[in-house]
Formats: sequence, C-alpha cells, structure tokens
Amino acid sequence: MKLIHLFNKYFFILMIVQGIFLTFIDPKKFKRDKLRKTALKSKLIGIFFIVFSTAMYIFSIYSF
Repeated sequence: MKLIHLFNKYFFILMIVQGIFLTFIDPKKFKRDKLRKTALKSKLIGIFFIVFSTAMYIFSIYSF
C-alpha cells in the first residue's frame, strides 16, 4: 500500500488541474475542429481524473 502514499496534496492538485483542463478547455477546441467524439472522450477522461484523484487522495489521508 505504499503506492497510495504517493497521492499527496501536490499530486492531487496536479490531477485536478489536468481534469479541469480536459473537461472544460479541450472539448471547446475539439468541437471547433468538428471532432465531437474526441470532445466527449476528453470530457469523460477529465471527469474520471477528478473523481479518481479525489478518491485516491482521501484514501491516502485515511490510510495507515
């Protein structure tokens, strides 16, 4: 379980910023370039990053 301790607050912030970028900024550019499927995939991956990093950060705080 040493892998969970890699999720400190700095890594958490990095993952959240990356998730926000993938969720809100990239899809606009993809839609302008008429890449609707890629925009949807970008949103889903961004949401996954946000949820996964939040869960892993919570696990790292409450783990031994």
